[in-house]
Amino acid sequence: MTLPQQFDQLCMGSLAQDGFRLCPTESGSAVMDIFKNHPDTHHICIINAQNIPIGVVERQRFLSLMSSPFSYALYHKRPVTLLMDDSPLTVEARTPILDFTKQILNNKISDINKSFIITDDKSYVGTATPFDLMRMSYIHSNRISDTLQSRTRTLHETLHKIQTATHSINAESRNLKDESETLSERNSTQNIHLLESDQRIKSTIQKTEDQNVQMEQSRSYIQHASVNIRESCIKINDTIEKFKKISEASEDIGKILDIMKSISSQINILGINATIEAAKAGSYGAGFGVVAQEIRNLSRMTSESLQRTRKLIVYSQDAISTCSDSMNDNSQTLAGIIHHVEKISESFKEFEQTAIAQKEEIHQLHQIMQKLNISTAKNNETVHNTNAICDNLFINVSELAQITTNMNSLPAHYNLH
Repeated sequence: MTLPQQFDQLCMGSLAQDGFRLCPTESGSAVMDIFKNHPDTHHICIINAQNIPIGVVERQRFLSLMSSPFSYALYHKRPVTLLMDDSPLTVEARTPILDFTKQILNNKISDINKSFIITDDKSYVGTATPFDLMRMSYIHSNRISDTLQSRTRTLHETLHKIQTATHSINAESRNLKDESETLSERNSTQNIHLLESDQRIKSTIQKTEDQNVQMEQSRSYIQHASVNIRESCIKINDTIEKFKKISEASEDIGKILDIMKSISSQINILGINATIEAAKAGSYGAGFGVVAQEIRNLSRMTSESLQRTRKLIVYSQDAISTCSDSMNDNSQTLAGIIHHVEKISESFKEFEQTAIAQKEEIHQLHQIMQKLNISTAKNNETVHNTNAICDNLFINVSELAQITTNMNSLPAHYNLH
């Protein structure tokens, strides 16, 4: 226990008393007069001109010396330097009383009865006796005792407060440890969930990448199909144009057939006329009649062939018209399909862009999950450290509680007088 500062700073200067002083030139009669007239004076300090003490005359030693025969006559008029102790106990005024007391107790036992001179940088300040030192030590010890008693009471009160606080800290540390363990379990569960979420996110990223590949392939297929459909439309349009030209050629053929029909009719009329003329000629025109009959037969066969050809041409024109209309419809249908395919391609493109943005967001979410995993790992480490700290705190608080319990068993007051 640290003593109050004012007790530590009690110095020898506080004991200084300005007693009787003599110069070195004074005689022994001056010493005798002082001791005779002042029975309570125990010593006289001899001071030189520089105010520096050079010795001290002790009453007991002086009286002992004067009790011998012829002493009075010998020292009555002699200098006091012959009567003084030229090696007196000297102490600086700023020396602590406790330090000087220890010094006196460590010196010769004869020094305990000697008076001592107090100086300041070797200059005379005053004198003091062992009784003064004992009295001041007694006062000092009483003050220390009072202070120690007050400090002891305060210490007991503080220990009681510390003990109460340690019990509270002990309970709170147990609660903190329980909460920490609960938090550790939650972090472990959260870590498991985070790992599962991380695996699912990785699986989602892989599926998204596969879907992107499939969408890219589908988009490529649609582009190829669109190109093929466009080429088919071009070919159909070319075929329609060819059918139109065939239809126009059929019309021209029909016109030619009309002309041939007219010619066939004229040939038939010519054959009839030739037959009539052959009949008029009689036997001379018989051969010409045969020729005329063959011409009529040829005209009939030509007319029949022209009729069949016209029917075939009409049938071909109807078929060509039907095919042309069908191809027009198919061309329009393919044009609509191309329009829808372009729309689908644009939708695929937009969906691909959305999928890319979604993939980027999933990647960012994956990075966040990784950071959260790292943060969870750090939280687990912090919880582990907190548990270790709680264990150490619990041990230290238990030791502190034991110490305070042992100290409370000490008496509340010490009698140090």
